[in-house]
This record gives sequence, structure tokens and C-alpha cells, in this order.
Amino acid sequence: MMPLLVLAAVSADLDALDQAVTRCDRVTANPAFASEAARRSSALLATYKEQEAIVNARLALNDQRRALRESASAKTAEQKQAERQLDLQQAALDDRQKALNDQRMLEAIRQDATDTMRRYFLSNCPAGRSDK
Repeated sequence: MMPLLVLAAVSADLDALDQAVTRCDRVTANPAFASEAARRSSALLATYKEQEAIVNARLALNDQRRALRESASAKTAEQKQAERQLDLQQAALDDRQKALNDQRMLEAIRQDATDTMRRYFLSNCPAGRSDK
């Protein structure tokens, strides 16, 4: 899950970039745009790894559920406890998936904002001009 402090930092970075683009400040804007591909690659890799971990945990949980179903025909107290435990694990996986989906949504919005700022910068800030 993305901490609130990190979200605030990303928002502040976007605000600073937006102000630099508005001023046609190449000294600030160019490094931000140049590092964007590496930042996106890193974010994509982290998202992939988390999704892979969620999928693997979900598969393991499904195997445990299947084994529990096939192990006995009568519901014992021990089986009911195991089912409750599996339900809690499923809820935790659902929470992880929702958090990852929220991160993906925020990353997509951040990328759209950065791309829009870059297009604006390229079309409105002629080379050689650096207002501060």
C-alpha cells in the first residue's frame, strides 16, 4: 500500500513540474522529463512483482481450499476454523489487490499529467528560452 506521505510527495513533484512548465523553466523541467522513462519502468516492474505475488498467493489459497474440501465429508470444528482462516487470507488478498489497483490508477493519472505537461512544454516553450 502506498503511504500517504509518498502520495503527498508525488503530488508536490507534479505541482513543481507544472509550475516549471508554466514558466518554461528548462533547468527544472528537462531533468524531470528525461528521468520519466526510468521512473515509469521502475513503477511498472514493482507493479508486476506485486501482481505476481498476489496471483501466486491466490493460487496457493485455492489449492488449500480444494484440499480442505476434498479431505473430509463432515464439517468438523477444525474444518470450520480452517475455512475461517482461509476466508481471512482471501480478504487480505482482496485488500492487496484493491490497493494495487488504486496504485495503478494513480500512476496512470500521474503519467497522463506528465505527458500533457511535456506536450504543453514542447509546444509553448521554444528552445533557448529559459524564463524563471
